[in-house]
Amino acid sequence: MMEPIRIGIVGCGKIATVDHVPGYQSIKGVRIVSLLDVKKSQIEALRKARGLDAKGYAEPEAFFASGIDAVSICTPNNLHCRQTIAALKAGLHVLCEKPMAASAADATRMIEMARKAGRILQINQTFHYLPVYIKIAGLVARGAIGRPIHVRCIRTGGTTPDKGWSPGARWFVSKASDGGVILDIGIHMAEMMQWVVGDVAEIAACVDTRTPDIDVPDNTSALMRFKNGATGVLELSWTTPVGAGCLEIYGTKGTLRVGFSAEHPIELIQPGPKGKPDRVSHPSPPDKVKHSHQRFIDAILGRSPSPTPGELGRRAVALCEAILRAGETGKFVAVKQF
Repeated sequence: MMEPIRIGIVGCGKIATVDHVPGYQSIKGVRIVSLLDVKKSQIEALRKARGLDAKGYAEPEAFFASGIDAVSICTPNNLHCRQTIAALKAGLHVLCEKPMAASAADATRMIEMARKAGRILQINQTFHYLPVYIKIAGLVARGAIGRPIHVRCIRTGGTTPDKGWSPGARWFVSKASDGGVILDIGIHMAEMMQWVVGDVAEIAACVDTRTPDIDVPDNTSALMRFKNGATGVLELSWTTPVGAGCLEIYGTKGTLRVGFSAEHPIELIQPGPKGKPDRVSHPSPPDKVKHSHQRFIDAILGRSPSPTPGELGRRAVALCEAILRAGETGKFVAVKQF
């Protein structure tokens, strides 16, 4: 009988509680045995919330030496690079929250360390594990709308994450912690647009801060030029009165559209006579898709490669870097290619 894979959690806040811990708990042959957080109260809260029998640590040295095989990095953005490299140096596989880093240069350091250590580095770019986006990417790849010519993505919320998603977590709105809407939400949406439509060549952007007492962007409108000739618009906000979202992909033979809530179906719209819509279908996403944590374990065991390795995470970071630079310069900025 194979020994269980022993997991350690770095950072015991909201994302560990609602995503990483339950993800591992759903997998047979996996045990969460160690928790690392500078706040003992966070460790105790996570233990209680998820019914964990895991030892808590305040110091990384003892945590890394606690007999674990792999870790999830669930800390503020500015800690991801340093903690990931430390874990890889300790011989551990790493599943790191998005964004993997605040710069492509730091992302490269993480990738190079994973290669040197011979360990798995997976980034929690969760859209690659959501059935609806897997279906949309497949439809576009199979030519359901012809050649993509334009994509529009909007994602807005009525408040900043430290007030809504994770009350009190001020790092979300702190420049020192690499917070802000671009690295929080744009890291998902921009990467998803590139995944579905193709490589982005350059980006222009308007980047604003409208919330008092924060020093990071909370609103962004970005214009993308894709290498294949398509264009795209990405709109992000933490300050709209009512949150909203949609994804629209226009092609030479039709349009795909979907909202951002579970009840919104995928719409596939085909043109009819004289350009009028002739057929609207609702393609169903796959019933079952392995989640990020299962795919991480599969990669560790050599069953299949990770769909979201460090290289994919770095491409997502490069998009966010370009948006930020474009907002500063007021000009189109080339996206770093890897």
